[in-house]
Amino acid sequence: VRDLDWDFMSVWTREGLTKYGETAGPFKVFRQRNLMKESLQMDIHQFLQEMEAHDPETHPAPDWLVDFGLKEGNPLVDTHNVIVKRFFSHLYKEGLGINNYQFMVAPVQTGASPHFHYTSARLMVYGRARWFLWPLAQAFYSNRDIYDWYMKDYPDLQGAERPLECVQGPGDLMYVPALWGHGVMYMEDTIGMASLFRS
Repeated sequence: VRDLDWDFMSVWTREGLTKYGETAGPFKVFRQRNLMKESLQMDIHQFLQEMEAHDPETHPAPDWLVDFGLKEGNPLVDTHNVIVKRFFSHLYKEGLGINNYQFMVAPVQTGASPHFHYTSARLMVYGRARWFLWPLAQAFYSNRDIYDWYMKDYPDLQGAERPLECVQGPGDLMYVPALWGHGVMYMEDTIGMASLFRS
């Protein structure tokens, strides 16, 4: 699904995010080193500066911002919901309800290693992401960071282990059915948000 009506989404620009961050307080930032994941707090202006200075050649596992605490009434959540409800309104009407929202700002080569959960819809506002998807019977968890998994495990996958793949770009809304395995690797610096439903 591609939606190009971005006029009302000025809060998602760099300037909009920086202004929003002045009153929003710190966000949750993840730092992965080997198999250990550390959680930090950082304001969005500081994070955007560090992301801009990131060099993937010398630092392939940079920090990335993923905040699970945003609620309806937040301008980022509300503009995200306008798009998601336009295409998947039945998810809200069937009583599934939202488990959480995931607001993401991430440098190239970060992302989510293979995992699975209930139904989700992810809107890409900026950047591109490569998706790896497996049906229920092949879904699994990996504790490697996504780039490490891609370099070391992905080349050896055979037959049904091989994922379906696609690339998500700006304005694309990705729907992942409940319990489908999926991993996401950012091909560029990215900004987006996901809705995770309860079923």
